[in-house]
Amino acid sequence: MLDIPSDHFSVTAVLLKKVSQHRWARHSWSLLGVIPGLSETQLSNAQTEGELHYYPDLHLRLFRHYCDSYYQNLMSEQAKIYFIGRLENDLFTPVLLTVDFDEAASYMEAGDHVMEAALPDELCVWLERFLIYHYAPEAPKKRRRERWKDNDGGAR
Repeated sequence: MLDIPSDHFSVTAVLLKKVSQHRWARHSWSLLGVIPGLSETQLSNAQTEGELHYYPDLHLRLFRHYCDSYYQNLMSEQAKIYFIGRLENDLFTPVLLTVDFDEAASYMEAGDHVMEAALPDELCVWLERFLIYHYAPEAPKKRRRERWKDNDGGAR
């Protein structure tokens, strides 16, 4: 029997603040990644590009009813992690860290800033263990074609 995998993981998000080349914005922000996952080399190289901002002790939490979205993320070409934040006084206030694309898209539609980065290998393994324990994808269903010829409203 498998051990029940944890549904939460504590990480540090690292945002990169660069001087913007755009005339309407002073700075541009991007999610460099999360720790664990970023190497010292990546962090030191990024410091030459701009200012690093660390957001420690962010909790990445998984829920069983979002497993389908997690599965789609994990099966994509590059699994992603999403940082949702609000820009206040030229700094970001974190709202949420998630691996659920649908949830990130909802926040984006509501006007929040959403940044993405590659999901580190350690978190991919953790997410995979969670999915193996809690998720079974639905088998594809063959759709029955509608017979237009037999319908009263069909073209003749």
